Amino acid sequence: MSGFCVKPLRSGSSGNLTLVEHAGTTLLVDAGLPSQRGLASALSEAGVAWDDIDALLVSHLHTDHIHPSAVACCARHQVPILLHEKNLRAFSRRVLSRSPQPGPLRTFGAEPFSVGSIEVRPFAVPHDAEGVTSGFLLSARAGGRDVRVAMATDLGSGGNGLYERFIDSDLILIESNYDPGMLQRSHRHPFDRARVDSDVGHLSNEQAGKFLVRVLQESRKLPRAVVLCHLSADHNSPVVAVGEVRRILSRYGFGEIPVHAARRDGPSPRFFAMEAGER
Repeated sequence: MSGFCVKPLRSGSSGNLTLVEHAGTTLLVDAGLPSQRGLASALSEAGVAWDDIDALLVSHLHTDHIHPSAVACCARHQVPILLHEKNLRAFSRRVLSRSPQPGPLRTFGAEPFSVGSIEVRPFAVPHDAEGVTSGFLLSARAGGRDVRVAMATDLGSGGNGLYERFIDSDLILIESNYDPGMLQRSHRHPFDRARVDSDVGHLSNEQAGKFLVRVLQESRKLPRAVVLCHLSADHNSPVVAVGEVRRILSRYGFGEIPVHAARRDGPSPRFFAMEAGER
């Protein structure tokens, strides 16, 4: 696959799996599907297999982002699992203990590192998972410039300078989990609704839109696309999420930026951070 592209294969509370490809490097970000067969099927839909994967990058320890089934697949195919160093103990207790066999395991901290042709810059985001929840700035050198993909798919707020991580990105993947009205009208327990709406829960459509506006106002270039991720099945829909975010972007003069919603139960298109012909 030429170009630098990202393809969400699943995005939601039932499982997250995102494929990143550039210059011969194939990286997975999260693998939260609950069966080995389901994981293999999702990869096959994108034309890849476990033997093509160079590493699995784990954002946090909720089971919709890393599942013991993925650990077993990584062990079988010797795919390194990369996770934050502060998550290692909890990962061993909660995930490795439920997997039939461990795989290659490597940790990262705050410093950037490389997987093949892709540089990874992790950054902490506010979320209520045990340990550290990370977003990632993925970059590569192509066409005489740095190509940047910024992604954070579970976060409760966009404060504390987080928007700075997304400035000047060629492609942005950001959580847009819920519509506040739909959340309040739902039949979920009040505790669950409060957790989703908290600063360590999930980002609403309006919060995602306002976060993007701040990013774009500080950027010297506009992204080729914005991809909304982790939409709730109960409290959101692609039409509602995309419509709200587009409305907010348009109000501030950014209505020309394409906005898409990643699919929950099937593969989304490949989104390119650079033209396929760039080198």
